[in-house]
Amino acid sequence: MDQIRIVGDIWSGKFQPTLTGNRIVDTALLNQFKTRLMDWLSTNRIEVEVNIDHHFSMQHTDTNPTLYLIDSQIIADVGDHTLQPINYLPIKHQSLLHANPAELFQALINYFKAAQQEQS
Repeated sequence: MDQIRIVGDIWSGKFQPTLTGNRIVDTALLNQFKTRLMDWLSTNRIEVEVNIDHHFSMQHTDTNPTLYLIDSQIIADVGDHTLQPINYLPIKHQSLLHANPAELFQALINYFKAAQQEQS
């Protein structure tokens, strides 16, 4: 996997969900979430680029191996079936509001193990 992209608010396109409705606050929360996630990845010696995707669109998803971490409210709004072509894990909306990625740690470990087994 080349990268992880965090989708918690979307700034472009027809569908523009937000976390709090305040772009400055949303950006700060997502940056803190990203920092904490990167710290955990580094501690566990998992080398992967992490970015925030404010312009997420199914038409513009990467063809390279990317794992999207998507707010569960966005998933509910767009529909799980719409996201089937991409690799993604849901993030509880409250976890983003509290900038706390801890609920994802076990799911990420499982994802990385499965990806490693596929490569073997």
